[in-house]
Amino acid sequence: MSESGAVEPDPDAACVLVVDDNALNRSKMRMAVRALGHNVNTASGGSEALQALRDGPYDAVLLDIVMPEVDGYEVLAGMQGDDALRDIPVIVISALEDETESVVRAIELGAEDFLPKSFDPVILRARLNASLSKKRFRDEERAMLAGLATLTEAAETVESGHFRPEKLDLGILPERQDGLGRLAVVFRGMADEIFTRELQLLRAANLLKGGLLVIAFGVVWGIMPALSRMSSGLGTEPFGLALITNGIGAVFCLTIAAYKRKLPRLGWVEWQFYILLALLVGVGQKLVTFWVAGHLDAAILSMIVTLQGIMVFGIAAAMGLEKATPKRLIGLLIGMAGVGAVLLSRLQFNGSDGAFWILAALLLPALMAIETVFLGARMPAHIDVFASIGVLMVVSFVMLIPMVALSGQSILPSDTDWRLTLIVLLLGFAGAGSMILTLQIVEIAGPVFAGQGAYAMTLAGIVWGMLLLDESLSPLAWGAFLVIVLGLYLVEPKARDGEFVLKRSFSGRHGKAGD
Repeated sequence: MSESGAVEPDPDAACVLVVDDNALNRSKMRMAVRALGHNVNTASGGSEALQALRDGPYDAVLLDIVMPEVDGYEVLAGMQGDDALRDIPVIVISALEDETESVVRAIELGAEDFLPKSFDPVILRARLNASLSKKRFRDEERAMLAGLATLTEAAETVESGHFRPEKLDLGILPERQDGLGRLAVVFRGMADEIFTRELQLLRAANLLKGGLLVIAFGVVWGIMPALSRMSSGLGTEPFGLALITNGIGAVFCLTIAAYKRKLPRLGWVEWQFYILLALLVGVGQKLVTFWVAGHLDAAILSMIVTLQGIMVFGIAAAMGLEKATPKRLIGLLIGMAGVGAVLLSRLQFNGSDGAFWILAALLLPALMAIETVFLGARMPAHIDVFASIGVLMVVSFVMLIPMVALSGQSILPSDTDWRLTLIVLLLGFAGAGSMILTLQIVEIAGPVFAGQGAYAMTLAGIVWGMLLLDESLSPLAWGAFLVIVLGLYLVEPKARDGEFVLKRSFSGRHGKAGD
């Protein structure tokens, strides 16, 4: 039966467990330990003692050796087998005749010291205080080693580059008032500084890289309206042209993926993704482009595509993929104002027929906006970009085969010459290249910024229309385009504050700076 001798907790006092099956001996030891200023609990047997120690915590144990059922040796063995108990100092109390043998056995089992039953209180104080001093030293040493392990783990996390300062688990280390605490404070400050600096550099790099990719995307896609209009003039039909250009793009992309040994193995989830993407891009976008290009100037079609920006923003904001910040909203509205000015001016000069084709052309930016957001939300990250576009175009090619057969349209005119062959090849490569660039922009800067590639497409489409088709724009249209560019400037790339990779090592294990 347990007997409690606990007094009011003293934060500076040790907590000692007295274990003896004799009530008189327990009472004597309890009073002696309490007289030394420590808190005392008692246990009447070995099993009860082990349970009390596990419920702890305790700073020391005064342990009788001879007890029924579970004796002191078994208690020592149980404590040594428990990581949480093995460092608690134990002073064995024994009245055995062969004290030397029992003391040796107890010390071999982990006991710290020995006292006879008829102990002198002065000796008890000396040995108990010595044991407690060793315990405090071991506790401090263990806490120091644990703190160093925590700092080492945090340093390895920073070195790996995947971290956020507030998620570096330093525990209470920064609150320590010793050298380790000061080191933890300095380390945390340096981690904050590294993160802030590298995040700023990463944002600047992403802005530059995203801007360059947007320009490249605009140049590549921007030629498609002009080439589509030229091919329409040479007798091509939308279904056949979409089929052949998808086939060209598929061969181009899958050849590169095979060379890189990146041909994918797709499961049903991936096939669903590519089927939906094929409907949006390889079938929907291409058919609308080729259909409308025969009735609208390439420059006007390029202007209409700029509407993709506001559509992407609305869809992504509604889905929670991007933050609808005031700056971005203002930028998109400014861009839209420029597009609206151009479209209204063209409607005044082209009448109802022009209005119909402009309304039909609005399907193109809508499909492109859905595609961009879809890529941002569902793109399989483990599949190579060339393999992804190759699979997309193969699926599109297969979908278009029955459409060509049902429509009765030819794949290419019977009198195809070298000019049309070159145009079709360029359309195939441009379609694949624009998709590859779209994927990279979405990955680097997010779908909203990728949607602003429509502005670069507009400028490129205007320029290509002038170069290839002798088209021109009025001063009003050029002014409106400058307004559109201002809107692009106000829409910045998606901020990746969550996690990034530092492209450097702080350990020196990967080569010295300048190597």
